[in-house]
Amino acid sequence: MKVHISDLAAAKLLYILYQEHADESLAFRVMSHTSGCGTPSFAIDLTEILPHFESMKIKDIPFTWIPAERAWMDGLIIDFNRENGKFIVAHPNPPFQSQCQLS
Repeated sequence: MKVHISDLAAAKLLYILYQEHADESLAFRVMSHTSGCGTPSFAIDLTEILPHFESMKIKDIPFTWIPAERAWMDGLIIDFNRENGKFIVAHPNPPFQSQCQLS
């Protein structure tokens, strides 16, 4: 599985993880959201690693997902926008496209 994380985004994710002084194992989960007929949007959440989740470290950052989300993880690009302080998550070739047709 290939996920590209910019150095800036990796540093920010590691800093967020460092700030959590949790006893349980935490990881980031990237979730895809559909946006009607457009391309998907994504959210990043910090969550516990549950037994039925898959997980792996990418640039020493723990990520987790449910098995059905594996296709969304492969090919993700994660960056960080210095100007607005938000993550940029994109998939150049989403594994699932909406069949919606606007007339």
